[in-house]
Amino acid sequence: MKKIWYFNQRKFFYELVPVLMTIFFIIFSFQPVMAADAPLTLSECLSIAFKKNLDIDQAKKGRKEASFRVKQAHARNYPEVGINAGAGYISEMNQIEFGDMSVKAPGLPPMTIPARHIETGDHENADLSVALTQPVYTGGMIEGGIKAAQANMDGWAYQVALAKSEIRIQIITAFYQLANAIESKRIALASRDQIESHLKDARNLTQQGMMLKSDLLPIDIRRLDTELMIVKAENAISRGQAALAERMGLSPDTKIEIADARNDSPPWPIPDEFASNIPLRPEQQIIRKQIDAASAEIDIAKGAQLPQIGLEVSGHYGWPGFVATEPQWDTWWQAGMNVSWNIFDMERRKNEEHAAYVKKERLKQAKASIANKIILDQINTRLAYTEAYHKMLINREKVESARENYFTKENNFKVGMASNTDYLDAHTELMNAQSELSMTSAQVQIAWADFLKAMGRDQDKKEITR
Repeated sequence: MKKIWYFNQRKFFYELVPVLMTIFFIIFSFQPVMAADAPLTLSECLSIAFKKNLDIDQAKKGRKEASFRVKQAHARNYPEVGINAGAGYISEMNQIEFGDMSVKAPGLPPMTIPARHIETGDHENADLSVALTQPVYTGGMIEGGIKAAQANMDGWAYQVALAKSEIRIQIITAFYQLANAIESKRIALASRDQIESHLKDARNLTQQGMMLKSDLLPIDIRRLDTELMIVKAENAISRGQAALAERMGLSPDTKIEIADARNDSPPWPIPDEFASNIPLRPEQQIIRKQIDAASAEIDIAKGAQLPQIGLEVSGHYGWPGFVATEPQWDTWWQAGMNVSWNIFDMERRKNEEHAAYVKKERLKQAKASIANKIILDQINTRLAYTEAYHKMLINREKVESARENYFTKENNFKVGMASNTDYLDAHTELMNAQSELSMTSAQVQIAWADFLKAMGRDQDKKEITR
């Protein structure tokens, strides 16, 4: 019996393993789907955007391209090996001329050999060579090229940071616009429920003869208005979802659910630390690197006006060779220095130098202009945030007052102490106050994000190198 039970245990185990593996496979296969259906926080939306947004990806590709340009610039310091092959026909060959020659021999009269010429080589020629060239002196052109390429790559690193900064503010704006649309729908649904409840009470009063039937029409019109508000809110939600998905790098038809953001609130008042140690924004870093690249272009233009010296070593296999009487395929090598110096080119290189100087001065002015625009942006965004926050605080009080007024008018209407018009006015005031609070709450979040961007504090320094 023990042997049989042991055998059944093994059989049960071998049958259970495939079943468990299938269950685990199904669970892990459906995990991404469940994760995608879960409401996304703002931080999760930003994380997805930084991985999938095409604008950021293009900036990263630009930085990668610039890194190869740096390697290319450094490679100009090293030898270059090339293979050359050529064949052709030479119309005239080098010739050796011999004049008339007199030959005297004992016992014979003098003999005269007439003049003749001998060609050295052949009209047809071919040459196969391997040459190594090494720059020795370029007047600073290579060094300038390396400096320009490095500045360009550093600039692209800040271009990535700038792209992330732009996408961040776009994601935040789209996120809170969607949150506002969702809140507007919630307000509209609650308002419809209130109107329907009021309409029910009004019909009861009409049946009791305490209210005219004509007074039901304004209530029904208000109910239809709330239905229109719901339709508008649903359309706003769909547009907000499409906008947010597109900025996240997803297909615009992706259905995105966001987490409730009503309890999130930025700091107030603005911390004092924002008034000191203001970091440079990516735009300022980019223009600085562009100025460095312009300085390097000046060095390149100056170097192009100086002598260029290089070392060259080559090995050849060609025809004709060095045999004068009977040309044959032969091998030879040669080594030496080559020097080139362009002394006249209609001032083309000189004008390149002047253009580089003007470009550098233009970029310096652009740097000052960007600094002034950033200061103006910081002032405007600070004022916008201050205004939006005060509006939100005022709207909170308005909502509390409107809610208390609404409930008072609702109770008074039920006991005949308030008219239908009083109730509808109170309902309108409450609905408008709630809508304004929702809108200003979203504006506060967007204004705070704009302020952080203006102050250059909207991202970590680590993001510049990623």
